[in-house]
Amino acid sequence: MKGVAIALVMAVMAMSVLVKPGQATVTCQQVVSSVAPCIPYLTSGTGSPPTACCNGVSGLNQLASTTKDRRATCQCLKDTADHYQNIKEDVAAGLPTACKVQINVPISRSVNCNDVQ
Repeated sequence: MKGVAIALVMAVMAMSVLVKPGQATVTCQQVVSSVAPCIPYLTSGTGSPPTACCNGVSGLNQLASTTKDRRATCQCLKDTADHYQNIKEDVAAGLPTACKVQINVPISRSVNCNDVQ
């Protein structure tokens, strides 16, 4: 038990060193994991987004709670979309509405992520 507590303390200390003040704490991997279930919907543009997709989109607000996190999330979404050339832009932009959720990050290849507040 003592070893587990020491390992936990060490892990927390390591994380506090890795995240520099003023940097985004959200990772692109977290963002991609959140929206990965949406890819089939975004490429087909038909039907409704699956529940797992909408849950991921809803979770983006929790991940992106600061301006820096929202900008990082925005850039990650843009970068991810560039890897999937067949994503339908209008479907992606309408994803929050289709999921009936509000998010503070635009989903668009054309947005300037530095303007995201």
